[in-house]
Amino acid sequence: MHDIPQNTVITIDGVDVRVVPGELDYALSNKTAIAENWQQEIAANPSLFNGALYLAPEARLEDGILRADFVRTLYETLLYWRYDPLKTRPWHIFGIGVVVSADNRLIAGRMAARTAGGGRIYFPAGSIDDDDVAEGRVDYEGNAWREVQEETGLDLSQAAAEKKIHLVTANRSIALFRRYYFPQNAAVLVERIRQYLKADNDPELDAVMEISGPGQMGEATPSYVRAFADWHFNEAGGGR
Repeated sequence: MHDIPQNTVITIDGVDVRVVPGELDYALSNKTAIAENWQQEIAANPSLFNGALYLAPEARLEDGILRADFVRTLYETLLYWRYDPLKTRPWHIFGIGVVVSADNRLIAGRMAARTAGGGRIYFPAGSIDDDDVAEGRVDYEGNAWREVQEETGLDLSQAAAEKKIHLVTANRSIALFRRYYFPQNAAVLVERIRQYLKADNDPELDAVMEISGPGQMGEATPSYVRAFADWHFNEAGGGR
């Protein structure tokens, strides 16, 4: 993965990420610093939950397939990891289900203040946890369906999923984008999401917006998400 340029879209055929037993070396070697950082994080945001997630010591592309071995750790590891400048730290590999409207808008949301990414603007996504593992392998499609439903109320079974996956790396993250094409225009989808958020007592998003062209996602959005959005609109207008 080290020879793949960052913030560049690479189209792949599939993903094969296995879960392997044992403890994550990175978490063990940084145990004290991770614990200290966690105390600072929950002091600033008591709603954070230290649940399970997975990181990969190594990842590779082989014949169009992303392959990696995940090791189980805790959310506190990721919160320390995201500020660690070490270039050899584990890979964070996660899926992103991109909602595309009939009028070719991408639907994005702003994370609520209670979340670790409060104020950041993303497409619905989340780290892999125990619910996303089946028979020792990660179900990225199931993860995307769950995250989109939890954050927006939309059901990806009502959309047409593209066959390919689009990989973007940035700062030891590997984002796996897959577009889901809905038959409704953006205005209908955005209003549906807003009604869902209004009915939720503790929504993960506090705003929803439509992206209609390249260059519209600013510094509140991670570089890998901006790279994908710009590529989508520059790639023959976002065709399947």
